[in-house]
Amino acid sequence: MTGRRTQDALLEQGALLFARHGVTGVTTRQLHEAAGARNESAVHYHFGGRAGLVAEIVRVHLETVEGRRALLVAAIVADDRASDLRALVHALAAPMAESLATELGRAHLRLAAQLSHPALAYEPAFQGTDAPAGRAVAKWLRAAMTGLPGPVCRERLVALRGQLISLLAQRAQLLDETPDDLDLSSTELFVENLIDTLVAGLRAEPSPETLRAAKASSRRS
Repeated sequence: MTGRRTQDALLEQGALLFARHGVTGVTTRQLHEAAGARNESAVHYHFGGRAGLVAEIVRVHLETVEGRRALLVAAIVADDRASDLRALVHALAAPMAESLATELGRAHLRLAAQLSHPALAYEPAFQGTDAPAGRAVAKWLRAAMTGLPGPVCRERLVALRGQLISLLAQRAQLLDETPDDLDLSSTELFVENLIDTLVAGLRAEPSPETLRAAKASSRRS
């Protein structure tokens, strides 16, 4: 097996194994055996170790999603829909949901959910990757929600991120491990209904209780 083929095999088999068993639940030997790598130091040689392999798997996933999202962002600009909440949420969700179509794509979604710490949701969106399309959508979302108090807008965008990552990962796991009597045939229905649900949450009128909590939060900050 050539070096390039070994590297690609490690990326694919690593994603599949990590998704099923967790990053710490897979040994280097298992990675080498699954990838058919004869060299017992292949992971270290190609990626500098397990952490480097995981980082590269995530990078490839994010780069793929960003490429898909860039096409939707271009369409939003062309159609002047930067204030359309559904178009914006679609631009976040649909590129991720495309990964549900393949076993490797589902593994990427499941691994991303394992590795995405909730605290990251409070950081500037997409700061960790070269993702101009993602940053554009995040900027437009904030602008489209200016009618909400700042703290409420922030918490809703945090919830949006968490729901996208976790629910797509859950769907990926269901598709991988579904019982025979559970009908999950319509990914389109799942995605469109998910977008509807997320948009409804962003548009919901804040309750008096939420507004009081937002004012209290503003005073403390």
